[in-house]
Amino acid sequence: MQTFGKFLAGVCAVLFIITGVLALLFFNVERKAFSSATYKQAFEEENLYERMPQVLAIALSTSIAEKERASAFLKLLTTDQWRTTISSILPPEELKTLTNEMLDSTFDYLNGKTDSIVISLLPFKNQMTTSGGMEAIKQILRAQPNCTPEQLMQMAVQAFTGGDLILCNPPEEALGLVTPLIETQLQIIAAAFPDEITLISVNSGDSSADPRSKLNKIRLAMQITPFFPLVFLSGIMIFGVRSLVGWLRWWGWPFMITGGFSILIGLLGSPILGWSLQRVIENQGAVFIPLVLSTIIAETASAVAHQMLKPVAIEGFILVMIGLMITIEVLLVKREKDQILQRLDAGANTYQK
Repeated sequence: MQTFGKFLAGVCAVLFIITGVLALLFFNVERKAFSSATYKQAFEEENLYERMPQVLAIALSTSIAEKERASAFLKLLTTDQWRTTISSILPPEELKTLTNEMLDSTFDYLNGKTDSIVISLLPFKNQMTTSGGMEAIKQILRAQPNCTPEQLMQMAVQAFTGGDLILCNPPEEALGLVTPLIETQLQIIAAAFPDEITLISVNSGDSSADPRSKLNKIRLAMQITPFFPLVFLSGIMIFGVRSLVGWLRWWGWPFMITGGFSILIGLLGSPILGWSLQRVIENQGAVFIPLVLSTIIAETASAVAHQMLKPVAIEGFILVMIGLMITIEVLLVKREKDQILQRLDAGANTYQK
């Protein structure tokens, strides 16, 4: 019966090691993967803030195309022209702040704090009517084919009637005539722009249509993984522990082995985890995150994987230290016990003589 108990304790020890490593991995992946701070740091490391004008340009182009009453001039602007405009009028710090707010909105949505993902347009609207906005529009016009006489005549009429700009390149001497029209258009554009664009919105009262419900089940499974190694650790105590020394012996080595494997995964697993995250985001991310964001977030997979595995390595090191201390304590107790037995044997021999 005692042998069978030790066998069961050994099985529990092996299962503790397997589930312990998986628990450290899944628990930390879930904790880090759904925190905007992880992605802000990844954006910083990968210089992805510089890519955000393209993301904002796609969002703006899509939003304007869906609006029936949008200015005809705005509808003619391409995504590249919007990207150039955003890059020229939004300072890097404001662009970074806007991006961080968008990441916060995205992960507030994924974490169930809100039911929509929004992009704030206030910084862009505030800059549109400045000299930077004026110069951006002029740069767009200069990149177009030269205006025909008919277009110049139409532009002159619209300068007085308040009509739309025409997408063509006026001669330099005509810019003085065009400038008031550009200023008027900028005022109209800024007033017409909403304060924010909603990228994703779900009905909070209809949980069946919420794509996050499936994701939440997966996250819950990852969150409860630490429960399983605790169960097997209890199994070791029930089946294998008969004394204090036995308890120390049965816990020491599993702790060290679990910690050792966790350290290896934490230090060497970033490429594999990063590749896996990138595949998941590219294939399934658009279900939960707008396509304009999922594409660029997928590029952060490698940096994000490094952030996820860092605590795995640290926690693994702590387990190794705990296991090592337990093992050393076992050796010290065994040594002290052997010394006591030796003294008893020596005393018995002396008595017999």
